[in-house]
Amino acid sequence: MAINTTKRVRPANLTDSYEINKLSYHLGYGKTPDAAAHKRLDQLLKSPIDHIWVYDNGEQLLGWIHIFTALRVASSPFYEIGGLIVHPEERQQGIGHQLVQCAAEYAAQQGETLRVRCNSQRTEPHLFYQSIGFTLSKSQQVYSLGGN
Repeated sequence: MAINTTKRVRPANLTDSYEINKLSYHLGYGKTPDAAAHKRLDQLLKSPIDHIWVYDNGEQLLGWIHIFTALRVASSPFYEIGGLIVHPEERQQGIGHQLVQCAAEYAAQQGETLRVRCNSQRTEPHLFYQSIGFTLSKSQQVYSLGGN
């Protein structure tokens, strides 16, 4: 696949809140009220361990990626992709690859690895990550107790 090398990836800013929220709907979660999405983005942008980049074609945002520093007691820190979305009508054009490449370069500059977790029910993301060089390192189950 030929990657569009035009640099359209940039750090997110608070004015991107509405478009990021609109794109987030395509992740399969319910609609988030704009005010709540704005507040979440504001908190993440102020966080020293979270980083968000967007793909901006000059007219609108076509995708975003969020990574965060994952700190563990028993293992070295790493960066984890907390979310990645490309507008469904714009997929297969290298946008997701460019967003991941930006995050991977940032992680490498910090001397850390980049990881991602994928829902086992969604095969498309598995194929995407494998196609750009990620390798499966483990499988796991996620359990929740209370709350959201």
